[in-house]
Amino acid sequence: MNILITGGTGFVGSHMCDYILKNIPDANLFLIKRWRSRTENIKHLMNNNSYILNKLTFIEADLLDKGSITNAIEKSKPDKIFHFASQSFPQASFTIPISTLQTNVIGTTNLLEAVKEARDKNICDPLIISISSSEVYGNPLKEEVPIKESNPIRAANPYSISKVGHDLMSQYYHKAYGLKIIITRMFSHEGSRRGKEFALSSFAHQIVNHERDAFWEDNDSSNKYTIFVGNLNSVRTYSHINDAIEAYWLCSTKGRIGEVYNIGGDYTCTVENALEILLSKSTIPREKFAIVIDPTRIRPTDITLQIPDCSKFKEHTGWKPKFSIQEICNDLLEYWRKNL
Repeated sequence: MNILITGGTGFVGSHMCDYILKNIPDANLFLIKRWRSRTENIKHLMNNNSYILNKLTFIEADLLDKGSITNAIEKSKPDKIFHFASQSFPQASFTIPISTLQTNVIGTTNLLEAVKEARDKNICDPLIISISSSEVYGNPLKEEVPIKESNPIRAANPYSISKVGHDLMSQYYHKAYGLKIIITRMFSHEGSRRGKEFALSSFAHQIVNHERDAFWEDNDSSNKYTIFVGNLNSVRTYSHINDAIEAYWLCSTKGRIGEVYNIGGDYTCTVENALEILLSKSTIPREKFAIVIDPTRIRPTDITLQIPDCSKFKEHTGWKPKFSIQEICNDLLEYWRKNL
């Protein structure tokens, strides 16, 4: 089985690589890597391990370079594609909206067009797991919660607008050309390797930075450790990255072609609640922390109510989340303790 992963150097893509190498012995894994991609998430895959070398091939390509994507498809001849590559930071999309739209809409279209051409040339006809986002729903009405796949799309920022384009182009290529596409709309998922641009990882990163200083032992009761935050009132449903990865794999083995699936965890809370769990796990006493709103972290428009109905996905695949918010927070803190 040949498997192609776009965005394999990122948070989710790198975990997907790990999962396949560990659990799918008959897989030949092809990972698209841009020449300028950061590689810290896959540095453990870039050593001289003979097993990995025999199973994993890196392909230089860029979603915005149609020729390189065509070459990647023809070289890997995939049976499955996991399309993770994107500009994935909602906050960044406010400052780089054009780049966000180009990567997520044009880049996705280049990939799907390359697959269609390869299929028409009898090179390959892969199953594509197209990674959309829960952010396409924007802010649902209270009576629409939990959010179903049939809920209206109300994109609320440049990132979510770009994922609507990704989502709709994926639907189009399935309906118009018969490409074997399954679309996922994953809700909040966290764990090791999550970039500090995202709220929970940012909090964990700040906490661990303060732990390294460890000035709280100086008995100065006035000394406070500042955690800078944005909107803490947003409601999120969190899942662990390991649960998310298992869901993506099950989607490729038990999901139904042409379907759109919500995927999300079982634990719902405000961002503030999640921050308090992280603070409770610090080596620094809770009373030593000061929470300060940073205006630069407040988005011009925000998506504040994210609670999924995942019943269709669970019914079709048998998936159930296994990890708790406690384990999510433990993983985030331990990741930064090892990498700062």
